[in-house]
Amino acid sequence: MRKAASRVAFHRVIGRAAATLLVAMVLDPALAIAQVPGPARRDSLAPPARPENLAPPARPESAAVPYRMPPLRQALLSELHNKIIHFPIVLTLGGALLLILARKRPELEPVAFWTVWGAALFTLAAYFSGVSQAQRFEGRPKEWVVTIHRNFGIAVGITQAVWVFLLLRTGTRRWAWIWGLLVTALVLVAAFWGGLVAHGRSNLPRVAGP
Repeated sequence: MRKAASRVAFHRVIGRAAATLLVAMVLDPALAIAQVPGPARRDSLAPPARPENLAPPARPESAAVPYRMPPLRQALLSELHNKIIHFPIVLTLGGALLLILARKRPELEPVAFWTVWGAALFTLAAYFSGVSQAQRFEGRPKEWVVTIHRNFGIAVGITQAVWVFLLLRTGTRRWAWIWGLLVTALVLVAAFWGGLVAHGRSNLPRVAGP
C-alpha cells in the first residue's frame, strides 16, 4: 500500500511539474512581448533595418509563391542526414528509458534490447549520410562546427557499440542502463551541435568594407 501511494504521489508531482513547465513555455514569450510598449514592440518584432536605412519595397501577398513539392525520390534522398538523424536520437532516448523501467519490469528487456540495436544501426546510417553532406561545408564558416558535430557522432557510434555489447552479455547487462545515460548525454550534445550546423545564425555585427 505504501509503495502504491508513493507511486501515485510521484506521478502527481511529475504531472504538475510538466504542466507548469508547459504553461511557462507558452506564456513566457507572450508576456515578454506584451510588456514592450506599442512602438517598441513593433520595432522589436520587425527585421533589422538595412545599412542604408532603406526599407525593402513592400511585396504583395499575391506575389508569394507557395512551396511546390518536389518528386518523391528527390524529397526522400535530398539532405538524407537531416531526415535519418531523428531515428537514433529517439531510439537512444527510448532505449535508455526502457532499460531503466526494465529494472522493475524484466519483461521490457527484449524491447529495450532491440530498441538499442535499432539506435546503433541508425547511428551508422546517420554518420555516413552526414559525412556525405559535410563536404559542402569545406572552407565555409561553419566547417569547425561540422567537425565538432562529426567527432561527437563518432563518440556516439562507439558508445552505441559498447552498449549493445553490454546487453549481449548476461554478466554486464545489469550495468547497461547506466551506460545508456552516457550514450544519451552524448547524443544530446551531438544533436545540439548538429542543430547549430543546420539552423545556427551568427549574431556578430558585420564589418563594413572600405
